[in-house]
Amino acid sequence: MNSTSDIELMRQLQRGSETALRELIERHRERLFRLAYRLLNDRDDASDAVQETFIRLWKHSRRYNPGQSLSTWLCTICARRCYDELRRKQRHRKTIAEMPIDVAYPDDMATDELLHLLHQAIEDLPTKQRMVYKLRVIEDLDAETTAKAVRMTVDQVKANLSVARNKVREKLKEYGI
Repeated sequence: MNSTSDIELMRQLQRGSETALRELIERHRERLFRLAYRLLNDRDDASDAVQETFIRLWKHSRRYNPGQSLSTWLCTICARRCYDELRRKQRHRKTIAEMPIDVAYPDDMATDELLHLLHQAIEDLPTKQRMVYKLRVIEDLDAETTAKAVRMTVDQVKANLSVARNKVREKLKEYGI
């Protein structure tokens, strides 16, 4: 394992080091892929988002502020890319009638079924609320980082998160949970 810090690798990258870029990709690609996959729910789109993140890192390495966590900066870039992709898809999405769901009592449900219903409740949220919910609750990013990622103010993030949580709760109640 290379012990060179992210800051030093960024300095090398700013001088054009492809070796530094490769090391940064190795360090950060798995976390970025997990983030992108959770946001996009598609492996190919997630891979594309991660690749675009590292392309932007290469092109815009001089914009990096060494006082900022590189991991947070990369997550912000990746989340913005995912958000843009979700907005693009939403513009092209055709409305599909909701399928009726047979509701069972929680005692009768397997854990996988409960997780599926929770996942469905989250996916049914509007794009902004879904992004905020996933970044804050699932990825455990702070409000400021989330705000940068989704191009909102911190207050807007808090408001969207509150609404998203209420909608998820209501949806789960509809499912009998």
